[in-house]
Amino acid sequence: MKLQTKLAVVLVAVTLILSGATYGGLELYKQEELQRSESAVEESASLGASQVASSLDERADYIGYVASQPEVSNFSDNAAVIDGIVDNSRFSAVQVVDANGTVLAFDGQIDRSVREATIGADVSDEDYFTAARYRGSAVSDPEYVPARDQHLVVVSAPILREGRVVGVLAASTYVSTDTFLEPVAPLARHDQRVTVTAGDAVLYESREPFERAMTGRAAVEPYGWTVTVERDRAGLDARIRTLGVAQGVGLLSVLLLVGLLGWTEHRTTLGQTRRLLDGFEALRAGEYDRTLDLRSAEEWVQISDGFNALSAGLDERETAVREREQRLGVLNRVLRHNVRNEMNVVLGYADVVASRAEDPETVRAAETILRRGERLVAVSEKARVFDRRLDETDPVALDLVAVVESVLADAASEHPEADLTATAPESLGVRAVPGIEDAVRNVVENACLHHDGVPSVGVGIGVDGGEATVTVADDGPGIPEHERSVLAEGEETALDHGSGIGLWVTKWLVGRSGGSVAFAENDPRGSVVTLRLPLADRADGTEDADGGDETDDAGGSERR
Repeated sequence: MKLQTKLAVVLVAVTLILSGATYGGLELYKQEELQRSESAVEESASLGASQVASSLDERADYIGYVASQPEVSNFSDNAAVIDGIVDNSRFSAVQVVDANGTVLAFDGQIDRSVREATIGADVSDEDYFTAARYRGSAVSDPEYVPARDQHLVVVSAPILREGRVVGVLAASTYVSTDTFLEPVAPLARHDQRVTVTAGDAVLYESREPFERAMTGRAAVEPYGWTVTVERDRAGLDARIRTLGVAQGVGLLSVLLLVGLLGWTEHRTTLGQTRRLLDGFEALRAGEYDRTLDLRSAEEWVQISDGFNALSAGLDERETAVREREQRLGVLNRVLRHNVRNEMNVVLGYADVVASRAEDPETVRAAETILRRGERLVAVSEKARVFDRRLDETDPVALDLVAVVESVLADAASEHPEADLTATAPESLGVRAVPGIEDAVRNVVENACLHHDGVPSVGVGIGVDGGEATVTVADDGPGIPEHERSVLAEGEETALDHGSGIGLWVTKWLVGRSGGSVAFAENDPRGSVVTLRLPLADRADGTEDADGGDETDDAGGSERR
């Protein structure tokens, strides 16, 4: 991934993380504030309901206490009992009813006509009478009085005499903040609405509903009333909007800073990195006069100075290489043409001398000149092949068995005295440069030429460790140690050098093919040279079907 792409990904990731954190934080704060406010509203409703229940309990307990007094159970002075309740509490009217439901006394803040019409009436079917008569102190369901636009509640208690119910004491009052709803009045504020209901009846309502509100409800047990508290959400919504704006401004500021950082990095780091990469591309293309002037930081100055020093060094080295190539080219032409041509003349005269001389010493000298001259011409020819083959850099798919058979056929023609044998499969595909045949030829010719008797050369082809192998074993005097050390070190010196270039050509061609060359001593005498080459892909269609077979496997055959 390019540095510019990585920086873009990092900036996008930072932007997304900051945006997500800001939005998530705002939503978390919003939810927490809503939960806190809703809990507070629920708590207010529960507190109001419990206080209203306490007020109702207090009124019921008061009427029950009065009903338990002896003077009330004797019905001796009902007027005094009624006056005492009206004067000492907020009940507006009181009834004394005997056990069969007949109203014995009725007085309070009522019209005379109502009082006279009620005394003597039968109220045995009224809920407040039956509740007190059979269950104890009770509070009736609120009853709406249109004339007063209020709800009336009756609190009743049984009148007992020696444990028996002898009547009912019932006191009525209107539901208001002066009676039962005094505890909810403080809950009514400009931002909070309080409603007290009993079923469908609305006993108290502090104001009109809000457009958006948080609501809490609590039941007034066991009376069946409900206290509802609604709190306006306008203030909370305003705080959340303010916080959102503040966080948005903060996020925008951070994003601007991130964008500024990205732009700065793009202009400095990325821009100068691109210039540096362009400079390396120019060096790769051979433009060694390219220089850089990178600024903005001390490190960039050091990098540009290092690049300029590298460019100058490569320019000097390239100049030296070109000069050396020119000298080598001249030397190569001299060796390949002039020396070979002149040597052909020398060989011609040496042959004339050898054929016409009568002195044995002169003949031997001429023959020596012929042998050494022919070796020098052979070296020149190998140099020509080597120069041509080194231009081949791309390996191709080849049949290694066919290559070796061609080499052995040529060797048998040139060295009929040699005993040449081969052990190989039908075919074996390898990937090698086209000149790999010359590499095999040099090893086989080396075994045939450098022998002190009749050469015996065996060639084996197989697969070992996932590589194709060509093993050339002879029974000659072997490759001198200094020859092998020169190839291993990869450099010839004045004190340690090889006698020819054949093995050098072999090593370079095998190396260009991605393989290697190994040397070993044969038993009892001679040398073993092993060439290792990469196997061809099966898609090439040249790899042996038994590609994993070794030389000695059943798939191989011996040829002469």
